[in-house]
Amino acid sequence: MTWKCTGCGTENPDDAMYCTTCGLKRPDESVGAQSAPQETVESAGSVAQPTEQQEQAVQPVNQPVEAQAQTQEQQAQQTEVQTVTTAENQAQTTTTSQQSEVTETPTPTAQEGKYYIQFIATPVSALNKTKVPLDFDVFENISLGRSPENVLMIPDSEISRRHAILSKEGDTLYIEDLNSTNGTYIYDGKVFQAVKGKAQLPKNAVVKLGNNTIIKIVRE
Repeated sequence: MTWKCTGCGTENPDDAMYCTTCGLKRPDESVGAQSAPQETVESAGSVAQPTEQQEQAVQPVNQPVEAQAQTQEQQAQQTEVQTVTTAENQAQTTTTSQQSEVTETPTPTAQEGKYYIQFIATPVSALNKTKVPLDFDVFENISLGRSPENVLMIPDSEISRRHAILSKEGDTLYIEDLNSTNGTYIYDGKVFQAVKGKAQLPKNAVVKLGNNTIIKIVRE
């Protein structure tokens, strides 16, 4: 094996340390040999560096994954909060609707007062200042007279057998004279006015039946 002189280009024997023509020293091949491993090491180093860069590059990849996990967790928490809020709102709505139903429930109206006949003056002293209820729920018309056939019998000889009839239309009371002998009268605050046919009774009306019996129709 020969080596070529770098000065004159002469091919020299492998064991010659100097060129046989120009005497130039044989090039030191060990340097190249040493340089090769260094280059190899450097090449290895250059390979290692990208590996570190790759490791660094992995971190940004991992970070979005962690951020994504945090985002999912936040979304889950928000969903839980929304669910709780929705449940609370539904509960409030239900409570409100229940309260509205209670509020809108109409309160029972007070029962209408009962009507009474209060005897002010009558020949039968035991009846004076007594009150007799008028039950319009049972009797549509309440007849007044001396005969027992009437709803309310008044033992007065001046009162006809069937003297008058009391009736109720809504909250209004009426009295009708049944062509009695001695008549039916309503006190207007000054005098007693004779009833002809059917007449409306004022509140707390004072009525005279015949000549001797005076009654007051009250509501309690």
